[in-house]
Amino acid sequence: MTGLYIFIALIAIALLGWAVAELKSRSITFEHSEEEREEAELLYNEQKERDFKEQDLKDLLAHNSTKGYDAI
Repeated sequence: MTGLYIFIALIAIALLGWAVAELKSRSITFEHSEEEREEAELLYNEQKERDFKEQDLKDLLAHNSTKGYDAI
């Protein structure tokens, strides 16, 4: 019976923590500063000049170099 009480207490604490985190995420708004926006735009333009292509998971796995002994 004690184990059941402990389990219920853990569930209650988890739900309480989740509720606090949800309330904090809804009440705090985040916005980038003008300096950060300018820096992001500079990085984007630099990547565009160099023909940067963001790889997806399929591309990353195709060029994976961590295949154990076969990688050497």
